[in-house]
Amino acid sequence: MKFISYGAARQVTGSMHLLELENGFRVLIDCGLDYETKKKSLTDNNRFFDFDVKSIDVVILTHAHIDHSGNLPNLVKQGYAGQILCTAPTYDFCSHLLMDSVNVQLSELNKNNTKGKRRKPKATNASDLLYTPKDVMETLRRMVTFNFNKEIEIADGMHFTFVPAGHILGAASVLFRVEEKDKEIKIGFTGDLGRVNANLVVDPSPMLNLDYLVCESTYGGKLHHDTESPEDILMRHIQATCIDKSGRLIIPAFSVGRTQAILYSLHKLYKQGRFNNIKVFVDSPLAIESTSIYTKYHELLNDDARDFLRTNGSLFDFPLMLEVENMRESEAIMSHYEPCIIVSAAGMVEGGRIVEHVYNNLQNPQSEILIAGYCAEGTLGWQLKQPDPYVTIRGKQIPKYCTIASTDIFSSHPGHQMLMDYAKLYDAKSLKKLFLVHGDEKSLEAFQLALKKDGFNAEVTEKDFTYRIN
Repeated sequence: MKFISYGAARQVTGSMHLLELENGFRVLIDCGLDYETKKKSLTDNNRFFDFDVKSIDVVILTHAHIDHSGNLPNLVKQGYAGQILCTAPTYDFCSHLLMDSVNVQLSELNKNNTKGKRRKPKATNASDLLYTPKDVMETLRRMVTFNFNKEIEIADGMHFTFVPAGHILGAASVLFRVEEKDKEIKIGFTGDLGRVNANLVVDPSPMLNLDYLVCESTYGGKLHHDTESPEDILMRHIQATCIDKSGRLIIPAFSVGRTQAILYSLHKLYKQGRFNNIKVFVDSPLAIESTSIYTKYHELLNDDARDFLRTNGSLFDFPLMLEVENMRESEAIMSHYEPCIIVSAAGMVEGGRIVEHVYNNLQNPQSEILIAGYCAEGTLGWQLKQPDPYVTIRGKQIPKYCTIASTDIFSSHPGHQMLMDYAKLYDAKSLKKLFLVHGDEKSLEAFQLALKKDGFNAEVTEKDFTYRIN
């Protein structure tokens, strides 16, 4: 059996891995968009695959985030004819996220087409896009959903099981059981793991008795320093900005996962009577569409979230929360001069309505921008966290007069110690190799060093390199 990492090798985004059996059967695990090559546009950077698309027999999707799912419609467009296997919540999230991805591509093309021009033309050539809504619909048609913890046969001698990974609702690790040459091999792919005791989602579960493990490393070497509850941390920022300074608290957040975790904590604070008369604007249409999926699959939430839902009838809705449904309403927030909280996408501040809110509040000393998760190097979110007194937006250097803060408490990834605790659920002596993916160079090397000290045979994967599994 062969294992090849085509994406998220020595970087975070673009997850894409391949398993090939001795008989030639090929399984692609995830097919995400790569956001980390700045020399090319998003579309040019992801247009081509390093393998024959038509040679893939089946795709297994760990979860819906675009860096894991976002290039699936391109795969289908280029000739992939098989099924895409995932959990039911992942299918529902993808139905929104993949359509949104088309809009992001259109926005990028329009932005590039207006350089040096007075008027903004619309992108009308479908060949300029990675994929179209038609390709997304065909991709969704190929998706087949399965429950957690149920073993499924996908080929002679090959079975897989979805195991709860935490991270976001429906996220799965994938356990493969392969029988080749009168020998059984078990290899697990973590996908993206969640942190222990996270808002809303369950803790990640281990995949037992593995021979090989492919493990994410996003926060390798990086500890989550927040020790207070999510509610206490949020309240501290609300107090300092909205109450003490009558200002605006701007929170960039991913539409699926992070926004819901933040709204859940704000709802708890409201129920506890800890803030009043401070409006919460949710300025992300995709996040608004996604919140109902949490109620639909409430049985997959953790115990605290299910108890809160039973008691209050809703996870996220409370009187001070206002959903911003269109650009006119989004622009009107600038005329809201009372203290408020704005939760908007995207989390790395690389696009979406959050860019406008950041742009409009950077020079306001009464405002605060609270970065609530991982920001890849080079993104606007990453720039905001740097000590430089200026940040570049739309080609302009804007001074940072507002407060800029960050917190790891809403991170959907485990920190270094949680990653180590997860690895130690496996036997270092019986685990033949632990492959590290989905991390930047420093994180991968720090995690690898710590694992080796604990006796694990840990290796950082190289892109397009073939590893023998036997």
